[in-house]
Amino acid sequence: MRVTRRRFLGLAGAGLAAALFPGLYDLEKPPHLPPLRPLQGEAPVRMGRAIHATAIYDAAGQGAGRLGSYNAQAVFEILDEVRAPGLNHYNDLWYETPDGYVFSAWVQPLWVWPPQLPQLDLGEWGFWGEICAPWTDARSDPHPNAASPYRFYNGNVYHVIGVTFDEFGNAWYKVYDELPPPTHQWVPAQDVRRIPRAEMSPIHPFAGAKRIEVDLSLQRITCFEGDEVVFVTPCSSGIGMRQLEDGTPVDLSTPAGEHCVLLKQPSRHMSNRPQDPEEVPPADLFDLPGVPWNTFFDLSGTAIHGTYWHNDFGVPRSHGCLNVSTDAARWIYRWTYPIGGAEDDYIQSNRQVGTPIYIF
Repeated sequence: MRVTRRRFLGLAGAGLAAALFPGLYDLEKPPHLPPLRPLQGEAPVRMGRAIHATAIYDAAGQGAGRLGSYNAQAVFEILDEVRAPGLNHYNDLWYETPDGYVFSAWVQPLWVWPPQLPQLDLGEWGFWGEICAPWTDARSDPHPNAASPYRFYNGNVYHVIGVTFDEFGNAWYKVYDELPPPTHQWVPAQDVRRIPRAEMSPIHPFAGAKRIEVDLSLQRITCFEGDEVVFVTPCSSGIGMRQLEDGTPVDLSTPAGEHCVLLKQPSRHMSNRPQDPEEVPPADLFDLPGVPWNTFFDLSGTAIHGTYWHNDFGVPRSHGCLNVSTDAARWIYRWTYPIGGAEDDYIQSNRQVGTPIYIF
């Protein structure tokens, strides 16, 4: 479905969600849609995507009455963030929507931008782009009827390396994907926002004595400049020892001890899917393209990175990495040493340069 910029600017909030994604509401009564209001210039809208079917309540907090639910992949406006006793002991974040309140654990918070005009001058290197629609289906060829190997979600980051048009006049970006085959995908250009250099520039580049402390008991990351705390965010660390379905034990813990930033990448396709199609996939299969703002600190590939498949930080959930929100991952990526440029696929480091990371 193609949406013009004029049409997008005439819609907002739940009205936007209902117009672009009809049939996504599953309520006991039709959703209440507030009066339409125009967006202010090119600013994004704060919205949410139901990662799984998500209950809607008449208030934030335990014991609230249930009004209905959003289907998986439903998109709705986030009016406010509310702190109240959650549906688990470690997460107290709720979102107020036009239809009621939803618990944050299975809602991806989004920054949804107007449809983007295609960038035709990519230069020699291309540019970094992020998915600015709630989601978009990647294609194997630049055509809406081509096979779709992946769905890309809001906030996913990709290296755009080409642009073309189909016979309908739709612009498509060719984005790099390091996992073969193939090593690229095609996405609608209107769903990709070019990331400005200012949004990748270093934060406090001349501050001394930077370090990160990760408290696994509190599931919390704290960034220091000397003795001053400059940033704190909840995280989800590795889930520890597990036994696979075939009985094989595997340690999925986040490695404790003294580390440092070894590698930074704006985008990484994280997957344990076998490259040989005849090989049996592992029981704990994951395949996550476009994982944003990766700060690696361990030779096994462990990183602090953005997360779009859950929003339930404060409890171990990962295969060893430190899951944080996309906004938090971007901040940490920009703040840590080493410093890189806006046209670097990766920034390599060592203990003499990389920001120390202490995990305990």
